[in-house]
Amino acid sequence: MLSNMQIDVLREISNIGCGNAATALSTMLNKRIDMELPSVNILPLAEAPDLLGGAELLVTGVFFQAIDDLPCSILWLLKQDSVGSLLSLLFGMDITTDPPYTSMEQSALMEVGNILSSSYLGALSCFTGLNFQLSVPALATDMAGAILDIALMQLGSYSDQALVIKNSLREGDESVEANFLLLPDPELLQRIFQALGVAE
Repeated sequence: MLSNMQIDVLREISNIGCGNAATALSTMLNKRIDMELPSVNILPLAEAPDLLGGAELLVTGVFFQAIDDLPCSILWLLKQDSVGSLLSLLFGMDITTDPPYTSMEQSALMEVGNILSSSYLGALSCFTGLNFQLSVPALATDMAGAILDIALMQLGSYSDQALVIKNSLREGDESVEANFLLLPDPELLQRIFQALGVAE
């Protein structure tokens, strides 16, 4: 069980990661992109699909594995209505699409996932001095529960706990809900808290 101070630290690092991701996306798209961070939760992995809307909800997931000093699996999830909204934002035109996605659409989604993952882990690295490398991304569309199972089979699960970050990308009045799951090595969170001086 994490203390309130530890949760606050994770929330602050996530806020900084959001800011870094917004800056990177704004630069890539040459337009202002804001990111909002409504919640950060640590919960049992089995409960993660419920927080995202249910195990049977159709989602698209982009997943990575991080190595070196920050060993973890990373899963970035979008509801299907958010996929079209995000692609419209990325390509600057209205896009209504259903899976299977084109290779260009898949590449765009994986690039955004890479930017988000790099931004969050980059914030952790900056605060703790721990280094990381990301694997090549993989993308799949399925029910949330199945996507989580796929990620765990392909990348391996380090922990039965997940850090779930719910955020949204915004351009003007348009917003896209996104969910970021970090599945840490059992000792990783403790190493992070020790580096930040908030270990129990």
